[in-house]
Amino acid sequence: MKIGISAIGKVSSQFKSPKELHFACERGRLAETESEIVLDERLSKGLAGIEDFSHIWVIYFLHDANRIEMKTHPGPPEIEGLPKVGVFASRSQYRPNHIALRLVELSKVESNKLHIKGLDAIDGTPVLDIKPFIPHFDKPENERIANWYKW
Repeated sequence: MKIGISAIGKVSSQFKSPKELHFACERGRLAETESEIVLDERLSKGLAGIEDFSHIWVIYFLHDANRIEMKTHPGPPEIEGLPKVGVFASRSQYRPNHIALRLVELSKVESNKLHIKGLDAIDGTPVLDIKPFIPHFDKPENERIANWYKW
């Protein structure tokens, strides 16, 4: 099945290469990155009300990912001893569809620009969608994660 999807905007970031963002893999949401999402101006009316949220989900396309791994190391390479797991049990960029999801802090909205903190995306990354973080929708009460993800 083929699905067509278009970017709604792009990331504007100081990072030009995925290697420059290696630290964000380990730090997760705490990564001290600042960037902007520049939305297609025709879609800017869709941002009405987004400024009332502290955090948003960003769904984006990892356009520079250069391979697919069905089994992967689920953390930064320097963390040794982690088991190889299936790509769907990881947050690896080397996925069949190279789609990423990240919860980021929304700092400011200016016209068609969202100023955000914590995104691990390089300059020019296509943004597919944006959704507000809503605790009673997005935060489970009894979450469980694999022991090997507690690094």
